[in-house]
Amino acid sequence: MPDFPFPEDQILDTSYYGAHGIPHELFSWLRANEPVRKFNVTGYEPFWAVANNDQIHEIEKQADIFHSYPQPTLSPLARRFGDEEEMTPEAQAFVADLLKDSPVAHLFQSGEIMRTLIHMDAPDHAVYRDLVQPWFKPSNLSNFEHRMEEITEELLDEMMGDGSVQECEFVSEVAVYHPLRMLCELLGIPRSDEQFLLRVTNEFFAGDDEDLRRSDNPMDFLATVKEIYEYFYALAEDRRKHPTEDLGSYIANGTINGEPIPLMEMVSYYLVVATAGHDTTRNAIAGGLLALLQHPEEMAKWQQDLELTKFAAEEIIRWTVPVIQFARTAAEDYEIAGKQIKAGDLLGLFYASGCRDEAVIDNPFEFHIDRSPNKHVAFGSGPHICLGMLLARLETRIFFRQLLSRIEMMELAGEPRLISSSFIHGVKYLPIRYKLKPAA
Repeated sequence: MPDFPFPEDQILDTSYYGAHGIPHELFSWLRANEPVRKFNVTGYEPFWAVANNDQIHEIEKQADIFHSYPQPTLSPLARRFGDEEEMTPEAQAFVADLLKDSPVAHLFQSGEIMRTLIHMDAPDHAVYRDLVQPWFKPSNLSNFEHRMEEITEELLDEMMGDGSVQECEFVSEVAVYHPLRMLCELLGIPRSDEQFLLRVTNEFFAGDDEDLRRSDNPMDFLATVKEIYEYFYALAEDRRKHPTEDLGSYIANGTINGEPIPLMEMVSYYLVVATAGHDTTRNAIAGGLLALLQHPEEMAKWQQDLELTKFAAEEIIRWTVPVIQFARTAAEDYEIAGKQIKAGDLLGLFYASGCRDEAVIDNPFEFHIDRSPNKHVAFGSGPHICLGMLLARLETRIFFRQLLSRIEMMELAGEPRLISSSFIHGVKYLPIRYKLKPAA
């Protein structure tokens, strides 16, 4: 086997992701030479990187062997929030001051600051997932399709202006609002709270990105989590007193095994729906538009045949791969790709690599809006397959179908910039010049 020809830290180097994007050459080398490889990256727990599409599926479908708890993502050790006795005196003082008089202070006392679906294993995962699964089935999402169409038309009307040539920064002025407004309506959150949710969502997924993070102090991440928890704690209290027909009320008044949802799990549910659903779809929309501008022949092909929308949206999701990686911990010894995984070992499942796997995707480094089949792994697989994937697909289809039917001219008006993160992948700055026509 040839020596690994890249800096080992590059696989999770957030500055590299921000400057260059996904390290595709590194992942291509892994797929061809060592699809499961042990990494020791500075500032992270040692882990096995899993690069091939088939082996990502193999691991995800065996949730009894590969657990999401205690670490569902490859995250820096500096951002781990441990038990109080493991924290430095400075950190203990910071947390004590932060949580003073907070109604959610007790949620931080266990040493775990969230317990979402991505943190759960059997049997809890299936029970909690089933709680809201009906909201994300096609039969229910069809009830919101008309509203998605309206939200899209409103945003494009704002973009169009007076119909002359316009310029905008597409991410912050357009892409963020499409999924955000839809999720706010699902949860019953007023539009007046959009900016708050936008800010804390950006901070929650900011990683090392200096334009998005709250500050350069890792402990400030807790301040963002506190704000999110206090907001959704108040929302839940209101929905319990004044039930409505939205998903926010459904979660607040839901039961698990006949008992009310514990506060930690309930607030975590709100958190994952509001943040994960927003960021990933936003990044697919922004990254999708950048891909179309960089491949004008594909944009023209799609504009000429809007029936390609289903295939095109799937190719956008594969190409942009909004989630770079998740992690699993082996509960027992297991052999994969000739490597012996030991119980307790951490594995990183790199969807960013699996979505460009030559073994299952023809010409994966080419962007084709009519690609079929499209065996990407952007939504994961197995029990943890993305809960909101049907919503994400529907939003992406509706947005681009309307946008492409209205474009008279569109081009880049500056250099795009990427998020400096090795967990969430996306464009954070996309200046465009364009001319749109009115809705038909």
